Amino acid sequence: MKTREKQFHDFMALAREKENRATMENHGEKIKKLNSNKTSVLTASQKRGRFLTDNLVKAYSPDKTVVWHSLFMPTELFYAMDIVPFSTEMVSAGIAGAGLSRKLVETGEDYLGSYDSCSFVTCSYGGINQNVFPEPDFIVTTSQLCDPERKLAGFAAHRYGKQEFYIDVPYGAYSQNEQHYSQSLDYLARQFENLVRFLEEKTGRKLDQENLKEVFDHSNRAREWFIKINKLREKNCPIKGIKALDFSAVLLNTWGTAEAVDIYKTLYQELLTASQTESNDPNKFRIGWIHLRPYYDNTLFNYLEKRCSVVVEEINYVFWDEFDAADPFRSLARKVLANPMYSPLDYKFRIYENMIKKYRVDAIIGFAHKGCRHYYSAIHLAAAKFKDEVPVLIIDGDCIDPRAYSFPLLKTRVDALIETLEVS
Repeated sequence: MKTREKQFHDFMALAREKENRATMENHGEKIKKLNSNKTSVLTASQKRGRFLTDNLVKAYSPDKTVVWHSLFMPTELFYAMDIVPFSTEMVSAGIAGAGLSRKLVETGEDYLGSYDSCSFVTCSYGGINQNVFPEPDFIVTTSQLCDPERKLAGFAAHRYGKQEFYIDVPYGAYSQNEQHYSQSLDYLARQFENLVRFLEEKTGRKLDQENLKEVFDHSNRAREWFIKINKLREKNCPIKGIKALDFSAVLLNTWGTAEAVDIYKTLYQELLTASQTESNDPNKFRIGWIHLRPYYDNTLFNYLEKRCSVVVEEINYVFWDEFDAADPFRSLARKVLANPMYSPLDYKFRIYENMIKKYRVDAIIGFAHKGCRHYYSAIHLAAAKFKDEVPVLIIDGDCIDPRAYSFPLLKTRVDALIETLEVS
């Protein structure tokens, strides 16, 4: 049996060990049913699920070229060169949703000898050591954003005997003066140009400019639809926050595909139709959400959204400009440099201020994933800054590790927030 086929077999064996999943009951049956339907009859969520599943299955094919990439690495170059992108952190979220993450997190902890690292990465170490991830042909990582990703990439490169390409992203480019920003832009654009040479060497294929132009066009069109979605939600919120968070515009490696255009166009059409027939419940408080959510359990959101509406999420903020196919490397560099999560806090605070004003939020909830040092401190500083404008609730937890979750405790915190809003 070939390596990736064996890894896929082991991955499915892991899935079969857990029949009662936290948020994805009978996942295998759902996937079969989903794939049997015509794309035209699927909802946006179903289209997203099918695309991500198809990409995951492709990554296990021995006939495909597979790149492991860090979470904020733009995927357009990969799609333009027919390379399957695979993010261990994103797959870890899916594993958590299937109720399978605890075993891999514990395996990763045993290897690392650490119990306080980011569980996205710890779960990834577990997946590598259990040999359930598809072997990469090469690895591409950036210094943005998550610190442990570089070490994970080095570990994977050593384990599989593959080469890693590293991209150094200057920090906080949007706080730099014009001269320094121009230097940062040129510096990063050269690295993307070198990345193409690396990919061409590894694949034996040249980057086709027409393919790249088409991929950029897909990204630009998908971006337009998502901006329309966010604009629509300023007035009405016909989508639950838990579903909106699963689209995670900043994180999903769908950008650059025709499927992404269809997914976001379908989502907009669904929300537009819903907004014309449904209106916000005036008795529900409007919540702005910072960071991600627990992926292994829906109880918290189900309880919260009975009395509140999560109307905007930081992770769905479109912060980048359109790509210019005539200047591809600088376009990619501009997107990466614009990331507010890799910038000084005042840049982030402007986004939160926008959430409060444009979406008329009554309160902000920040999910402080314990392994994310960048966000953990930023959320607490945001709470101090905006405490006189809206109440800010900080929920300490973990996105991947279910051992850190206690619904009764979180329910008490949510109840206290709602009581505060009711008397204010």
